[in-house]
Amino acid sequence: MSALLRGLGLVVALAGLSGCADTGAPPSAETALSPAPIVKRDGVSLAEATVAVVSLDGAPGAASLAFNQALAKQFQSRGVVATAPAKARYLLRAYLAASPAQDGASLDYVVDVFDARRIRLARLNDSFALKGTGDAWSLMSDASLDAVAGQCADEVAAFLSNQPEAKPAASAALSYAN
Repeated sequence: MSALLRGLGLVVALAGLSGCADTGAPPSAETALSPAPIVKRDGVSLAEATVAVVSLDGAPGAASLAFNQALAKQFQSRGVVATAPAKARYLLRAYLAASPAQDGASLDYVVDVFDARRIRLARLNDSFALKGTGDAWSLMSDASLDAVAGQCADEVAAFLSNQPEAKPAASAALSYAN
């Protein structure tokens, strides 16, 4: 009888393991850890898709101020309209983090995009490697913060270009005069 129970136990164990085979197939879209990047639509105006940066956390005072200024400049160059939070269609909460990395530091940003009802619609993020030695925040130059702000503004503009407020841009008037 004990041999029968051992045999039955072995069959149950093998049946349980039968679902653990590695098929070698790539993971499905449902199991992917990171979402596909948002692609910016060309030929649309972002004027109606207004934003407000309601918070910027993680950076020390001087870096926070420099990043805010760089972000405002980068938004303007991409047609992203920043306004007061009460008037904005989208609210942005930004986070900056600097940490030691091999041969320097890593500067990471995360921007959560919320609608006016405060429902999060997207999380945008990226990481930048900086070369040098010393404290991670001390490696942040105006140029590096400007590069991060530029990438951040690109992602925000891409997100906004896919929202209902992004309308076809007015085309220049055609002239048929000779």
